[in-house]
Amino acid sequence: MKFFMTTTVPKEQKGPIIKRILVRCPSTAKLTPTGKTIEESLWAAAKVKNHKLTCPHCLQVHTWTKKDVVLAR
Repeated sequence: MKFFMTTTVPKEQKGPIIKRILVRCPSTAKLTPTGKTIEESLWAAAKVKNHKLTCPHCLQVHTWTKKDVVLAR
């Protein structure tokens, strides 16, 4: 007997894959949403300048760049 066997085929996603831009708080290591989104296929070529964000976790202002970003669903 097989458990958790699925009989449905996963749906193929139509259209672009949009990701949320998150940054990690350097003090608490928690992820914080920036309120910005980007199409996943455009991320590699995207040019991101320095941005500032008031962190809800530590209440400090953080400056973040592209290397600080984590893309989420």
